[in-house]
Amino acid sequence: MPDGYGMIDAAEAALALSGKSGARNVDFGDVLNCEKLRPRMWFVEPGHERKRYRSHETREEFYYVLSGPDRMRIAGGNHTVPEGTAIRIDPGTKRKTFTDIDREHVRLVVDAPAVDDPGIVHDEA
Repeated sequence: MPDGYGMIDAAEAALALSGKSGARNVDFGDVLNCEKLRPRMWFVEPGHERKRYRSHETREEFYYVLSGPDRMRIAGGNHTVPEGTAIRIDPGTKRKTFTDIDREHVRLVVDAPAVDDPGIVHDEA
C-alpha cells in the first residue's frame, strides 16, 4: 500500500471465522495496518447469539448496521437496530448481540483505541 493511506474493496476482502463468536468477519484493521482503531465488518447468520455479555475496560465501540436489522442487548435492555443506524457504546457497558431474524445481517464495528483489551465476559447484564 502507498505511504499515508490504505484502501481495500470490501467485497474482495478475505473472510475469517472469529475464534470467540464463530461469526464470519473481515478485520480491516489488520488488512489496512490501522494503528489507532480496530475496524471490522461482521456477517452474522440467522439464529446467531453471543452466549454471554461482554464489555471492554478501555475501548469505546462504534456499531453501524449495513444490512439488518441488528438486535442487541445493551445495559440490560433489548434493542432493534435498523439498517443505517449507528450506536456508540462506552467502555464498561455490558452488551450482547443476537440475531432472531431470518436472514444474515452485516454490521461494521470500530473499536478505539487499538489497545490490548480482550474484553470482560459477564454472565448477566
